[in-house]
Amino acid sequence: MGSMLYLQQGIENSPYSHLLAPIYWDEICDVFTRDACTLLGMSVESPLSVSIRAGCLALPPLLNIRQVMQQRQVSGVWSNKEELPVEIDLGREYRYHSIFACPILRQQSTEVNPPMRLICGHVISRDALGKLSNNNKVKCPYCPVEQLPSDAKQVFF
Repeated sequence: MGSMLYLQQGIENSPYSHLLAPIYWDEICDVFTRDACTLLGMSVESPLSVSIRAGCLALPPLLNIRQVMQQRQVSGVWSNKEELPVEIDLGREYRYHSIFACPILRQQSTEVNPPMRLICGHVISRDALGKLSNNNKVKCPYCPVEQLPSDAKQVFF
């Protein structure tokens, strides 16, 4: 703020002239980008580099799973489904898109009311799951699958 006093005389002739050096502008740009991305819940890095790093983190557990499945001769379990047979946690730094709106209640999810994945793969909020529960059973509002409410798994975006 003190540099504003020297605007009429020229910042180049003030004690703040060192702030105009290109090296500081690059640092300011980096700080601004990091802060803006953090505020918006986005990654500072390119999506490609994030995907490659996530893949590198997930690859060792996937290779271990493949080896165990081959040893036990249960390779069909993995190939018949569109998802992995186990969850691979990549850590909080790889969780994005924290906004989910429940298609049933049309409410944004929160920590108290997180998205829940039904066994059929459809996702609704925990509140909607509670409202759809009838005699300890839940019928998916999109398909004919029925399940126990306790079978629903929390989804982390």
